[in-house]
Amino acid sequence: MNQKNIEQRSLVIGCIWLFAMGVAALTAYFSTRLEALFVDAYFTLITLTTALLSIVISKISTQVSKRFPNGLFVLEPLYAFFQSLLTIVLLLISLMTVSSKAYQYFVYGHGQLLNIAPVIPYEIVMVILSLTLSWFYQLQNKKIHNISTLLSAETKGAMIDGVMSAGIGAAAFFILFIDKKSPLSFLLYTGDSFITVIIVLFIIRIPLRIMKNALIEISGGLTQDQGIKSFIERAIQSHLTTDFSIDDCKIYKVGMSFKACISISSRTDMVDTKKLTTYKKNILNDLSRKISFINIIFIYSNIGEKS
Repeated sequence: MNQKNIEQRSLVIGCIWLFAMGVAALTAYFSTRLEALFVDAYFTLITLTTALLSIVISKISTQVSKRFPNGLFVLEPLYAFFQSLLTIVLLLISLMTVSSKAYQYFVYGHGQLLNIAPVIPYEIVMVILSLTLSWFYQLQNKKIHNISTLLSAETKGAMIDGVMSAGIGAAAFFILFIDKKSPLSFLLYTGDSFITVIIVLFIIRIPLRIMKNALIEISGGLTQDQGIKSFIERAIQSHLTTDFSIDDCKIYKVGMSFKACISISSRTDMVDTKKLTTYKKNILNDLSRKISFINIIFIYSNIGEKS
């Protein structure tokens, strides 16, 4: 099974998993009317929607045409960027919603006693499901040497879902032991607001990091994956003979597609292009063990100079 097939199969399984989680989340929200559970449910459904889109992108990114001879791999980091942007927007909206609820309670004394009892068993289940899904995505991406931008984004998304569920569950468990006459009794009305704020502040850096890496890929920056970079460089060096020396090697990554620009020097006055073509073929065969989509470009420099 090639890398794209593994990626697409993993995304389909993830969508089925997310659908079940979304139904459970909505059921729990309408049963308790907790704002934090609404955020949890909405986030799960947003993740499901974007995951369905990721399947489409995974299928079309390899398609080549006269206009796009190298495929549409740029759609993969674009997806990761906008999925993370949507996550940040959702987190900020939830932050404003719960802040408004807390404001209403502390300023005007308006608020409802939180229905905590059903939350804890639900959140335990959601934490297990979310973190298992995150682990599944990570495991599948590891099978293809962690080069899938789509699976990487979905891994982080599922992890965020799990962290949110864990935080809400922990808060609910704590609130169970608060007496109505306690100085902390305000948490019986606003506890979900405080935990939502804490969770948002804690996890918002994750989508920001994904957006940063996606922008690097979209703008043609060098790959940030040092493991893949070292693997490609070793493969190139192992096949070039003493006729050539490597002056520089730049590795670019866009989605699951790679490009290696290699600046080489020849110790002779002539460059044997036939020999270089053979080297390139052997290098690509070697790299295909880990990377399905890669192009190698040789750039000649210092021809005839002695080293």
